[in-house]
Amino acid sequence: MKTIQLVGHSPAVLVQSIMWLEGDANYTRVHFRDGSNTLITQSLHWFEKNLDFVRVHRSAIINPAYVQEFSQKKGRSGWIRLADTTLIPVSRDRLEYTATQLSSTNKHQSPSEEV
Repeated sequence: MKTIQLVGHSPAVLVQSIMWLEGDANYTRVHFRDGSNTLITQSLHWFEKNLDFVRVHRSAIINPAYVQEFSQKKGRSGWIRLADTTLIPVSRDRLEYTATQLSSTNKHQSPSEEV
């Protein structure tokens, strides 16, 4: 299984144990499957370039393996529900990209479109 070394933390963590990443300036809060989280001194941009996750918002990247539901409202906004019921907003400019990326993984329910 693929692992990643998080700055300031050892040992390396399994990539599949990461549910989502939350950006805060040049820091990233890593949210794990077990409900724990940690703050890392790496930017969200670094994770976007080095992991096969999906950037859904300026401040959020999700692991598509944990997506339970993706919903969008006619091109205005959307959200993703993760396996632990966390709701992550999907920004307007990332709706189409998110739908495309998630459909290629086939690990989520079909996107529903609401008025």
